[in-house]
This record gives sequence, structure tokens and C-alpha cells, in this order.
Amino acid sequence: MMLVEITSPAGALTADDRALLAERFRGLVLAPDHAPDETMRRARAMTHLAFRETVDWYSGTGRPDPRAAPPLLVTVTVPDAWREEVARHLMAVIRTAVHQIDASHGWERGVGDLWITAVGVPDGCIGLDGKPSTADDVLRALTEEYRAAREAGTAAPVPEGMLVDPVCGMLVRPGARAITLDHDGETVGFCALGCRDSYAREHDLVLA
Repeated sequence: MMLVEITSPAGALTADDRALLAERFRGLVLAPDHAPDETMRRARAMTHLAFRETVDWYSGTGRPDPRAAPPLLVTVTVPDAWREEVARHLMAVIRTAVHQIDASHGWERGVGDLWITAVGVPDGCIGLDGKPSTADDVLRALTEEYRAAREAGTAAPVPEGMLVDPVCGMLVRPGARAITLDHDGETVGFCALGCRDSYAREHDLVLA
């Protein structure tokens, strides 16, 4: 689903810092939030957080002050079709997680000490399980368990007044801000544009 790489100066983050940052990230990004268990199990398995340390680090002002919040470079890699949609959300999530670490140390993070880059990988350049894949391939792998449960009739029932994303099973609240399509006389709701676009391609629908 996504790869998050956090680069810091060597020794700047302790093992406890890294564990706490990973825990905060998982809690903010991979919380159920109206998603079916089947989709969340696969999402957790397909999301990876890696830490890197540099041998040395210099900014325009020299080496970082070891007593201050360490500079961090964060790269988030996702299928290119998802990049713009997920970038703002993930930047906010990562910023929140980093600030929680800063607060635990009493660090004041300076301007320009946290850079987050969202990188989109084009279709065919995504190596899901080592095989050239597209964003739709990744989405199908992500939702495989949910779709199997839906076809078997074991998926959780949809609460009254809610729509269910037919691609991933996320619950969608109808309203002016909801992402929807009209198909075969029914209003179909989606959690994200990526799911909507995948559904449209699967059913040969033309988006306005």
C-alpha cells in the first residue's frame, strides 16, 4: 500500500523513539475508521515504515545541534494514481507523529527541519511481490480478502443511512462532500477517488 522511509542523522533517534514513531504512525494511518477488518488486515501487511541513518549530516548552517530536534527527511512512496490524494493526509499524520516525539524530548523543531516528500510510482513500475503492477493491481491485492468475504456473504452488514465502497468496503456517509457515482440507477459511494476511478474502469464508466 505504501512505503514510508524516515532518514535522520546517525544516533539522533533512539530505538524507543523509532518504536514510538512507528506506533504513532500505525495508529494514525491504520486505524479502522469505518474500514472492514479484511481490508485493514491487508493494509497493515502492505504498509512498511523504514528508518535510515546517515553517516554524517550537514545543512547550510553546518552540523545539526545534537541537543535540538534532529532534522528528518521523510519519503512516502505510493502508486502515482494515489499520490495527490494521499499526500496532504499523510503529511499531516507524519507531522503529528513527529511532533509527539519532539514533545516527549522537549524539543523545539526549527523551520526546515522536517521535510516530507510524496513520491508517486507510475503504473508498470510498481513491483508488487516483484511483479510489474498498476495502481489497480495494488488496490485489488489490498481488497482481495474483503471482496472474497462480500461474495461469500460474510462481510459485515452496512449500517442504515450509510453507503459502502464496493471496492474496499469502507463506509461512506452520504452528503455533499461524499464521493459518489450513479450506476444502474443506484448511488455508489467511495472512500477515495482512487477507489472511484478503479470502479469506473472496471465497469467501463466514463467520468465527467
